[in-house]
Amino acid sequence: MRRAAEARLGAVVREFEERQGGFSGSVLGVVTLSTGEQAFIKAVRGDAPDHRTEARVGAALPPAVPTPRMRFACERAGWLLLCFDVAPGALPHEPWRPGELSAALEAVTVCARELTPSPVGGLPTVAGRLAGRCEIWRELQRDGAQGPVTVDGIGAWEREHLSRLASVEVTWSGLVTGDTLLHFDLRHDNLLVGPDGTARIIDWGRACAGPAWADPVCPLLLSDLGDLDPEEIFSRHPLGTAAEPEQVDAFLVALAGYWTRTAALPGACPAAARAPRALAAGDDRLAPPPLARHVAIVTGRTVPGGSPRAARLSPR
Repeated sequence: MRRAAEARLGAVVREFEERQGGFSGSVLGVVTLSTGEQAFIKAVRGDAPDHRTEARVGAALPPAVPTPRMRFACERAGWLLLCFDVAPGALPHEPWRPGELSAALEAVTVCARELTPSPVGGLPTVAGRLAGRCEIWRELQRDGAQGPVTVDGIGAWEREHLSRLASVEVTWSGLVTGDTLLHFDLRHDNLLVGPDGTARIIDWGRACAGPAWADPVCPLLLSDLGDLDPEEIFSRHPLGTAAEPEQVDAFLVALAGYWTRTAALPGACPAAARAPRALAAGDDRLAPPPLARHVAIVTGRTVPGGSPRAARLSPR
């Protein structure tokens, strides 16, 4: 792999600084070449569908997209190797700092402009990405169980609103559609904020096709916002204002089903296991503070510390 990288980069690799992160067990790090130049290397052994997607997408992203340029991808001796420019900057803070969040949402706005319509064909849709992993509410309503999840095991709020959750689940895939190339995994650790305040998006392995408004939902959903109000942020964002409330609600119901299923699986991470309990209990101690409050808005549940609100768009 070193020889393959050197042949492509045109210089000898003098140093390799390993970086931590990701969930694939891949080798990650920055190589320093004999010329003094640096590049970011990612290599994974065996079948690697997400890395193959990342290679396809990286090769097709327009220059204006705020992401490190992919230099090459190749396969050697059972390894898939991807090489990128080194992105300046560091991970944003959690809870989000307003300036870093603004930079991240600006990057998402640029992506929506540059990646509609998608320059990459053949990618799954949002519904395709979640197929088989988020369907739960109808089975719970019909059979009282869905795999390891039972009606008795979900929260009182979910049991009370199970009929409505099941009815939304029927139509969600037909509402969350579009022709934008989405990153679809915009956690805070898939973003880097540079010294100039510009955010760059990394790790496109979960890319899919869908509505442009889905990507700004993700950093508001998957990271700790502290005291910031995700509904307010999303509602003010240009992509959020273009979304219909019932479309966003349908997306959130599907995601809530995904969390509930995931939390019941053996070895679920603590955050995944806490999320459904937070939805049920409205307890901010069990999840990032906005989580329970704003998923609740989707179905008109009483907001902790507030009054009942009708179902409307919400990034949670």
